[in-house]
Amino acid sequence: MLNRFSRRALLSLVGGAAIHSTSTWAHDLRPDDPSYRFKEYEAIVNRNVQVRQVFEWPNIANTILFANVRNALNGFQFSYDVPSEDIQVVVQAYSTANAALYDTFIWEKYRWGEALAVRDPQTNQFATRNIWQATSVDYTTLTPGHQPSDRNHPFYDDTSIEGLQRRRVLFLA
Repeated sequence: MLNRFSRRALLSLVGGAAIHSTSTWAHDLRPDDPSYRFKEYEAIVNRNVQVRQVFEWPNIANTILFANVRNALNGFQFSYDVPSEDIQVVVQAYSTANAALYDTFIWEKYRWGEALAVRDPQTNQFATRNIWQATSVDYTTLTPGHQPSDRNHPFYDDTSIEGLQRRRVLFLA
C-alpha cells in the first residue's frame, strides 16, 4: 500500500494529521493566564536581594548541579555574610533535566528511569521514583521559615530539591 503514495503525499498526510491533533501540544503561558500565577512568580524573582544567580541545567546526567547550588548558597551566606533572605538562586531545567522536577507518580507511570538511564541508588534498578526530590533531613525540629543557627546542621548540606527549595531556590521547568 505504501508504494501507492509518493513520499511527498505520505509526508503531507502525516504532517496534516499531526497539525490537527493539537490536544497534545503545549500552549504558551502568558502573564494573564490563571495557570501562570504571575503575581506569585514576580514576588519571588523580583524581590529585593543582594545576590541573584541562575543555573542552567540541560542534562539530567549532570547532577553536580545540586552540590554547586548548595555551595553557592553556603559561600554567599557563610563566606561573604550575605543574609540568606538576600540570596536568590534560580535553577532553569530544560531538555532531559526537566524530568527531575516531576513527581514520583510521573516517574513510575512513564518509566523515566528507564528512558533516561537513571538508576535508583537504593535498588540499582532503573528509577521508578524521583531520586532528587525528597530530602532525608529531619526538619521536624526546625521552626518553619527559620534556618538553623548551627552552620553544621544537615540543613546546609541538603542537596535534594526539597531541601534547596527550603532555602528559597526556585526551580523552573
